[in-house]
Amino acid sequence: MRSLHRLVAAAVIMCSTAAVAQQAAPEQPADAAQQKAVDEAYLGRCQTAASKDLCACVVAVADSQLEDPTERQVFFDFMMGDVDKAKTARSLFGPQKNAQFNAKLQKADVMLGERCDRLKPQPKQ
Repeated sequence: MRSLHRLVAAAVIMCSTAAVAQQAAPEQPADAAQQKAVDEAYLGRCQTAASKDLCACVVAVADSQLEDPTERQVFFDFMMGDVDKAKTARSLFGPQKNAQFNAKLQKADVMLGERCDRLKPQPKQ
């Protein structure tokens, strides 16, 4: 798995606020079943490339910052290196949601460093 910080930073930089002329759709309340499905799909993919603890840590960070299942999916796609898929999904966000998502990603990036970096395998010297 690529460096967690670089992927999240790339997500923030590559996906700046959409055109201001667009109207943001009102956010729908998070669907717990959909959120669980997104989390389980991510865990299944993540655990083929990283430890169970590291993958669970990333989900815990998402729990604290990203309630919306669509935002979680974009975050997880970035985390797995599926940048094109994440950018395509994120392009559908309105300007307000996109700006809010940027702020959430920045907070998540800090949390990933504080909570999850210690779980990454250390390179052999």
